[in-house]
Amino acid sequence: MLSSPLLLGAIAIEGYVVLAVELLAIRQLTPYVGNATDTVAIVIAAVLLPLALGYEAGGRASLAQGDETGVRRQLTRNLLIAALVLSFGLSHPFLAAFFQILDGLGLTHRLVQASVHACLFLVYPIYLLGQTLPLVAYCSTGANLPRSTGLMLFLSTLGSFLGSVVSTLVFMTFLGVHITVAITLGLLVLLAALIGWRMEGRSRLALTSAALGLYIAFINSPASVEAYGIVSNNLYSEVRVVANPAEDSRLLIINNSPSSKVAAHPEHRFAYVKFIEKEVIRKLDSARPQRILVIGAGGFTIGLEDRFNDYTYVDIDPALRDVSEEHFLHRPLGPNKTFVPESARAFLRRNKQTYDVVVLDAFTNRINLPPDLITQEAFAAAKQALAPGGQVIMNIITSPTFADRFSRSIDATIRSVFPFVTRQILPQTQTGKVASVLYLSGRLENEPYDIYTDDRNRSFLDH
Repeated sequence: MLSSPLLLGAIAIEGYVVLAVELLAIRQLTPYVGNATDTVAIVIAAVLLPLALGYEAGGRASLAQGDETGVRRQLTRNLLIAALVLSFGLSHPFLAAFFQILDGLGLTHRLVQASVHACLFLVYPIYLLGQTLPLVAYCSTGANLPRSTGLMLFLSTLGSFLGSVVSTLVFMTFLGVHITVAITLGLLVLLAALIGWRMEGRSRLALTSAALGLYIAFINSPASVEAYGIVSNNLYSEVRVVANPAEDSRLLIINNSPSSKVAAHPEHRFAYVKFIEKEVIRKLDSARPQRILVIGAGGFTIGLEDRFNDYTYVDIDPALRDVSEEHFLHRPLGPNKTFVPESARAFLRRNKQTYDVVVLDAFTNRINLPPDLITQEAFAAAKQALAPGGQVIMNIITSPTFADRFSRSIDATIRSVFPFVTRQILPQTQTGKVASVLYLSGRLENEPYDIYTDDRNRSFLDH
């Protein structure tokens, strides 16, 4: 059996930290490279492969069976180095500087950026953490090795379970991502200090652990992230508010994408919001309040001043309304505004209500597009939410000239569900090769139409 309960605890904590680090890396990379399956796969690969290599390397360590002092020395070193390297890869100040450097070097493709980040900041620390279980096994006696092995695997898996659940559903949700990073890496530093406490050089270990712990706490403190204008950083999104005193406006940035804008002068608002309000909302039938569904709430600026029609905003981030009212709008939403904190696809699947207008406004970030909302099935679900005679408006940042595969594919996907769609380009929003492109359509698929051919051409009757 193992001679120290602390070493058993080290196995559980290692399992917790590895899973928490994997989820934190996915979450922290989202504003920079998105959270599509391909980028998530890179992070998972950068955890699983070095973890396996760490298991193998730990089993080849030059230690004698029962050499607890040697095990403690190696574990202490591994844990402190892992915490230090991970502090660079998971803390916001370093992430912001790192991706700015990559952009400056011309490494702008999101998969390249995700791969470089994973290689520099995930592979080596996970490799070191992977050595924990086989190193602890050196403290087991041969007669009880099967029982010890089963117990160690149980603790490692239990720690992984807690890392996946507690770090996301508890810490990220209620404390924020930056605090979760500090807690996760702080566990490694504390564990290293406890494991190495019985060895020589106790004073140096205490000084090193204290310095590393204070450094991790500082760079992940609320004051540190607030210096970047971050007002919310939870499981779902990183939200910043940037003020522009010159035009008396505020910009809401969600996961590094400008999401909404309020300004003292209405003309300084986003062009697509002005277009939707002028060309769609103001032309609705005023005999009764119209039902308007907005997928992708942002800062709740669509229909912000409209106190007549009924609005339902859907967004996955439950903190978005409170954050917007306090830091962005500086006022509460009106009584005709309802916020539903839920995944858009889940909402559309269970929705029994129909709406006169459906606005799809979740496609404003080319890097962080929600993959579940740009499919044929997603557009069909939105179409089902339309009332007879209703309208759907989709705001998509894409190439106005179909210059890339995405612009052609998203256009074909939309037209497969809404065959009679109008494409409105807003040239004033052009940035590089992309601009805001509005797709407007209604439920016209049951209206009669023909395909004219040389053999059968009734255009003169239709005209």
